[in-house]
Amino acid sequence: MKRRHTVLLSVFLGMQVLYAQDKRIRSIQFKELENTHDISTGKWGPYSKQYAGISHIPEVSTGIRFDFSVVPGYYRNKIVVPNVLFESGYFPWDFSSDMTAFTYRYELEWKDKTYVDVRYKILDSATVLASMKCVNATSMPQNITLNLMAWQAYPDIFPAQSLNYPQGSKWINAADYQSVGYKKKSPKDNLVTDGLMRGEIRDAAYIDGSAIRLGEYAGDKGTYKLNFKNLGESGKLSLVYRLRENKTCALTISGIVNESILLNGTGALAITDLKAVLPRDLNGNLTIEVTLGAALELNGMLLSAGKSAVNLVDNKRGDYPQIISNPKEKNAILKYKDNAAYYGLAWDSKDFTVREVRNDELDLYFRKLVHNHVDSILNGNNKGHYFNVFIRPVELAPNSERTVYSLICTGSLDQVRGRLNQFKSILAESVEVGDPIVTTDERSQVLPEGKKYEFSQRLLKSTVLSNVVYPIYTQRQYIRHFTPGKWWNSLYTWDSGFIAIGLNEINPQLAADCINTYTTPVGSQSAFIHHGSPVPVQMYAFMDLWNKSQSKDLLQYFYPRLKQYYQFLAGHSGSSSTAVLRSGLLKTWDYFYNSGGWDDYPAQVGVHRQRAEKYITPVISTAQCIRTAKILRLAAIASGNENDVVTYDKDIRKFSNSLQRFSWNTKSGYFSYVRHDEEGRPQGPFNYTDGQDYNMGLDGAYPLLAGICTGEQEDILIEKLFSERHLTTPSGIGVVDQSAPYYQSDGYWNGSVWMPHQWFMWKTMLDLGHPDLAFKIASKGLEVYAKETDESYYTFEHFFAKTGRGAGWHQFSGLSTPVLSWFSAYYKPGTVTAGFEVWIDSQKMSRNNSAYEAFIVFDKATPAHKRSVVACMDPSKTYKATFSGKSVEIKTRYPGLIEIILPASNEEGTLMIEPVT
Repeated sequence: MKRRHTVLLSVFLGMQVLYAQDKRIRSIQFKELENTHDISTGKWGPYSKQYAGISHIPEVSTGIRFDFSVVPGYYRNKIVVPNVLFESGYFPWDFSSDMTAFTYRYELEWKDKTYVDVRYKILDSATVLASMKCVNATSMPQNITLNLMAWQAYPDIFPAQSLNYPQGSKWINAADYQSVGYKKKSPKDNLVTDGLMRGEIRDAAYIDGSAIRLGEYAGDKGTYKLNFKNLGESGKLSLVYRLRENKTCALTISGIVNESILLNGTGALAITDLKAVLPRDLNGNLTIEVTLGAALELNGMLLSAGKSAVNLVDNKRGDYPQIISNPKEKNAILKYKDNAAYYGLAWDSKDFTVREVRNDELDLYFRKLVHNHVDSILNGNNKGHYFNVFIRPVELAPNSERTVYSLICTGSLDQVRGRLNQFKSILAESVEVGDPIVTTDERSQVLPEGKKYEFSQRLLKSTVLSNVVYPIYTQRQYIRHFTPGKWWNSLYTWDSGFIAIGLNEINPQLAADCINTYTTPVGSQSAFIHHGSPVPVQMYAFMDLWNKSQSKDLLQYFYPRLKQYYQFLAGHSGSSSTAVLRSGLLKTWDYFYNSGGWDDYPAQVGVHRQRAEKYITPVISTAQCIRTAKILRLAAIASGNENDVVTYDKDIRKFSNSLQRFSWNTKSGYFSYVRHDEEGRPQGPFNYTDGQDYNMGLDGAYPLLAGICTGEQEDILIEKLFSERHLTTPSGIGVVDQSAPYYQSDGYWNGSVWMPHQWFMWKTMLDLGHPDLAFKIASKGLEVYAKETDESYYTFEHFFAKTGRGAGWHQFSGLSTPVLSWFSAYYKPGTVTAGFEVWIDSQKMSRNNSAYEAFIVFDKATPAHKRSVVACMDPSKTYKATFSGKSVEIKTRYPGLIEIILPASNEEGTLMIEPVT
């Protein structure tokens, strides 16, 4: 393919200086991402899985977290405990893009009559300043209380026992094998859920929380690399395992040691020593194979150098800290077991009491004891501990406010003492009138037409950045991780792809981190990190980030990982079972019940009710593979991997032909789910009980996204999308045709409106040269979202089709992030947006957003046709546009927003937007 980069001359547009659209991505060190799935949000952050506030991670590998939160309320009355797992009266209010400052609002009296804004400002790696602005906007005086809470949190799986062994010994967890082999093959062998190791099981009963299961079938085995010097003459190898009570398991051990042993089960973790004498120096493989008996839970092996016995000891959590309290100086120091760091707290209120809450939760117990203002120790079930500074009362006259400050710091004992002594000077240096939560650079210009959406945009951005938790476990490591909501304390592949798309508008570094979480190095056991619907949104997030940055490092780093991801979904690698049917159509039921994220999508529900997963294919899986093959085809060429194009082209032809031959349903006007016989041959559409097509819905329109429809099919499906009789509802495009007999008005997806599939259709309309329809999708989404968020302060999951009211999780980010994309595309000058068929090879935008130049490459795997681009520019000017030197059709929707129709050609060229002089 001919490649050319623009040369920008000083004479262009009257000496205007042009610059790369987004330089922040260029600072990312991709080498640092190679061996981690963590994100670079710092050791301080909003990581708690219990109560909103700020957390500190002393050491990422441990899974242990120090939490600090504020529980405000009325004196001797109502308190607001900010539980992150249900609606509890607090709101992520304002977050800086780099997450070094953030605010939560606590509503004591709705709506903004009496409230407390708690702001955390990370001053350095050891210090955080918390400000608690108490506001009384009523005509009555108010008495406020502030409860500062500090505690230590442990990972969900905290080992109940540990090994006591001689100094100089070496422990090897069974999950850290060199290889593992199972007699029974599984489609998930190369796509293990949650990024666990193949065979790995997680439980608090195991040392380190992990073990592997062997022996469901005789011949299951694991091989380990042992490298150990100076073991000594009395060295031995011990196995740690668990077997069901009264069961036995025979093992053959070979390699460095050759021995057969019989294990007996007690139902508890046990240790057995091998009889073999180990050589002084070990360097080789050891294979453990189950030859007979019950399934074995192998926890690991210990190479011990001494004669001392190896035994199990109980682990005791260190919830109760050593407390060094200094009420006179208004500070305290906490030291917890299992944590090398000390933590210091200081506060500036003279009216306080230092207390301990000895209970595992605050939601019920602390509320019940709100009237106990006498005891310094509140004894509950003694299953947890909260250090509490009870500040009261904060007296507020009518229509007044007052701010209380607290310092949270960490380090050695001397470092913490020194920092606490500096509290007054730190406070004086840090507190500034009107100190903004974000910098001036972040407060980018917004077109006047977009002002009405700014508040909802800020709350959604804050929700995205607040929905990050630690620890999440994957690939034998604990990580920080963005989640769609803290209720989902886990990985979610398709949701997190949309989180990355949202982060593209907020912080490109975090966007790249988020994409990286779900990709794996080439040759990894799992093709990618998978949980939930296998929709490859990371591919789209990557392309979106490329089109913003043109970062060659981004391209070179992610292309091989995304290629591996694609190959599995397309059925080309490892244990993939997606392409086992003769029709060439794909299915992903072996990996998750949900094909497209739409839980109660009728055809999908029907497949599972009939237990027909083996024989029925949806449309979206094949359509998504076609589009992602086209995206990776562009990336392959741009990254110098042209040889890969042949495979992508072959897949695109095959999958496209399969959908056209077997799935298009002229009767319903949709592409159908396809039934297959036991031999995998296609048998026709999967129909509802009355004989109608079961796939009258968005799944049946997904070949539009793939770019494989005939002109007639395109017209039919676009009419369905935008018809109020079919898919368009008062609140936007739904996922089930309203004329279908299985349409519901009260379903989770069936009868509701969500943003993610609308984002796909929005991009598709740009690809198809329909910017007016694209704007219709985006503007309705922004309107519906803003109306609800402005009213309730909630950032909901989905919206009822008829009323537009929000529902589902109240602080949801994942699948709602298209709202951020739409806002940037239409209201933030300097933003240029295209569909999936426009690869922006290079681009420059003038500093005042009044001139733009880009070299554009098209998706040549799709026949040439008109495509559209949206550019948000300086609203004070009018514009003209050319492509390869020729004028192109341009429409100004409102000052600053122009929509460009590109010519029906696949030839790359230069797009220029100039102000009309």
